[in-house]
Amino acid sequence: MKTLTLVALLAIAAGASAAVRLQDQARQDGKPKRFTHPVSKDADGGMARWMATMQPGPAHERLSEMLGSYEVTMRMSMGPGMPAMEEKGTAEITWFTEGKWLQETRSLPMMGMPTKGLTILGYDNFKERYVCTKLDSLQTCINDFCGHFDASGDDLILWGTIDEPMTPEQDKQV
Repeated sequence: MKTLTLVALLAIAAGASAAVRLQDQARQDGKPKRFTHPVSKDADGGMARWMATMQPGPAHERLSEMLGSYEVTMRMSMGPGMPAMEEKGTAEITWFTEGKWLQETRSLPMMGMPTKGLTILGYDNFKERYVCTKLDSLQTCINDFCGHFDASGDDLILWGTIDEPMTPEQDKQV
């Protein structure tokens, strides 16, 4: 037992000594030495590319077409050949960050239970596609989608994955 304690104390002392030596090596003129990553010098224009992705553009302007208050109808079927259930509710689409991100808040029953939902929708300049995250008060998951307007330019088509606990499929393409 005493040998184990002595070994542990020696290991702690060696570690502390090494930390002090490393601290001393990292100081110049009593000031902390600044370590820089080679990419931080922006030799390849990375910062300029990043800044360009922050600027709203024409794809963001399309988002304003969706602003407003809506009466919504949700239709859902529990499987092939089963009748579709229909629920009616409301949705409000406002700017989350003006010119960049929309937020939709919705309220509608689902299978007879009242629910609230939140959607964030915007355009990702870097990925060059619309991106969307949805959640609601019934589930414990967040669903992510992405997409583009169709060839007509009228319909925003999003795709992603959902979980189907009844089946029990995970990451089902939708």
